[in-house]
Amino acid sequence: MIFILFALFSILSHLVSCEVLSPSHNYNVTLPEPNAPYVAGQMLPISYTLPDDTNLPNLLQLSVLFTTQDPTLNFTDITITSNADISQGFSFRRTHNMYVYYEHQLSYAIPNSTLPGNYIVLFVDSVSKSNTSVSILVRPYAAPVTTIPTNTNKARPSGGGSIFAMHNNEASAKSSSQSVLLVAIVCCFLLTL
Repeated sequence: MIFILFALFSILSHLVSCEVLSPSHNYNVTLPEPNAPYVAGQMLPISYTLPDDTNLPNLLQLSVLFTTQDPTLNFTDITITSNADISQGFSFRRTHNMYVYYEHQLSYAIPNSTLPGNYIVLFVDSVSKSNTSVSILVRPYAAPVTTIPTNTNKARPSGGGSIFAMHNNEASAKSSSQSVLLVAIVCCFLLTL
């Protein structure tokens, strides 16, 4: 029981620690997770939360950039959005422990040509003149694997001349079910000790 409580506490503290607070306290970044790996050619999830404040449009003007500080990557900054949504509409409203906030999400397709390395998702607040940076790791582009479709309707030799002969996929299924049965018997035996 203590182990389960410790594991639950560990998971919850990890979820809380993934949030990056902005210096102005006008937004928090929930995605991407700091130092998380992402792959060139795939989507980079971006999520940020805003406090319940009707004066927020006067306090925050947010843009999001994809950049790096590594000169060896020879990379030019990319603007993901120059005017991030800070609206406080009903569809963005969330509640947690009686605390109301607004969550916005967007995605950025990391170009296939992005070199592997350390990058930054940079949130720039032009009102408070402050930045919030989240470091991420981009791994190299992996081209999708294509397979040649096979015709599953091909006649198979039955082996031995019997129409009831076992084919490879049937033998595999029988072997797999026997393995599961064997594991279940061993587990029952160990529990009775």
